[in-house]
Amino acid sequence: MKILHVFSLFAVVALAFSSSACLRDECDAEHSYVRYDPVFIQPSVLRTKIAMGSPQKIQQAGKIYLYGQYLFVNDFEEGIHIFDNQDPANPRAIGYLDIPGNVDMAVRNQYLYADSYVDLLTFDLSRPDNPVMVNRLEDVFPKYGWDEARGLLVDYEPTRVEEKMPCSSTGKDVIFINGGMWVRKEVAVALGSNTGVPSTSGIGGSTARFTLGFEQLYTVDDASLKVFSLSVPESPKWANTVRIGWGIETIFPFQDKLFIGSRTGMFIYDASDPLNPRQLSVFQHANACDPVVAEGNTAYVTLRGGTQCENFTNQLEVIDISDLLKPRLLKVYPMHHPIGLSVVKGTLFICEDDAGLKVFDATEWDKIDQRLLDHEKGLTTFDVIALEKPKVAIVTAKEGIFQYDYSDPKDLRLLSKISVEDK
Repeated sequence: MKILHVFSLFAVVALAFSSSACLRDECDAEHSYVRYDPVFIQPSVLRTKIAMGSPQKIQQAGKIYLYGQYLFVNDFEEGIHIFDNQDPANPRAIGYLDIPGNVDMAVRNQYLYADSYVDLLTFDLSRPDNPVMVNRLEDVFPKYGWDEARGLLVDYEPTRVEEKMPCSSTGKDVIFINGGMWVRKEVAVALGSNTGVPSTSGIGGSTARFTLGFEQLYTVDDASLKVFSLSVPESPKWANTVRIGWGIETIFPFQDKLFIGSRTGMFIYDASDPLNPRQLSVFQHANACDPVVAEGNTAYVTLRGGTQCENFTNQLEVIDISDLLKPRLLKVYPMHHPIGLSVVKGTLFICEDDAGLKVFDATEWDKIDQRLLDHEKGLTTFDVIALEKPKVAIVTAKEGIFQYDYSDPKDLRLLSKISVEDK
């Protein structure tokens, strides 16, 4: 009886699967997915002399950088726009550097350092209205791959595909990439630091991958920290590579330390020996994108979900760094979708994506949520540089580059807008 019962059950299940298979074969459904096709570039095309061109419209504002009176705006993977920003109420476009694959930049002692896919470029800014390319350091940044016929694999171009698939296909939105590689891309942004413009270096920010310290340029990729000696400023030398881990995203300078954000935590490195940064500690958190800034004995970290970080955490973490060997979490504040941040004398600026820009009084770490000073709505914000002198906040948004006077942080006053060309 038991044997017969088991056989009968097996027959029923088999029949069910057989029927299901028949139904699947006869059923098609509309599905959509994103196909990523490889993009190649020949070295002979990439490695040409780059000269200053006439001002262009910004297509996709990426990272921003301030050096003296000059504002540099990255057009994601396309190049760098240069503005005379002596009067923040009236920024004046000077010109455009067409740099393929550019995402990051830094300026020190009148030299601009910028990435171009796998290469590091150096420009002499003795005349900011006419930068001159003086050096190219080849193959110092990671590359996706190489093809003898097509050259460097530098990118993947997304194409939305709508087609019929068998009902057996699962998922309503599949991401598929030729060659089997999983790639997701999001807007590249850079956020502001917490000091005035120094005499030798410019201001980068909390999600930058380039920063400067002593006579070094520090850069991070997905797994490591690279050190470039600037003892000869016009000719950087790759001096050291420090392996950190995986999912490295940002670097932020603070005194003689480097705060490095990753998808799993915040690393603190001692750079008192500039060519040989040494890990002091790590503060771990849930898997999420992780920009970080610091002021005094406090670090501020924003975590956000809905990105390649594969997490749904949206929050601000306040961390005690009075003991750099033992960073300690003070408090967590829920947020909407925080991306970039900047802090100046206890005034904390947070870009909240489609919720705009929020300004908080952070002088008491345990009352930040009770002290919202201002909220600029109607913008999709990614990036902010807040200056101490003058009191100007430069904000990168989907809609353009906005500059605010925050002399009264309870009532930000719009000074100017640099438009982004509608696509």
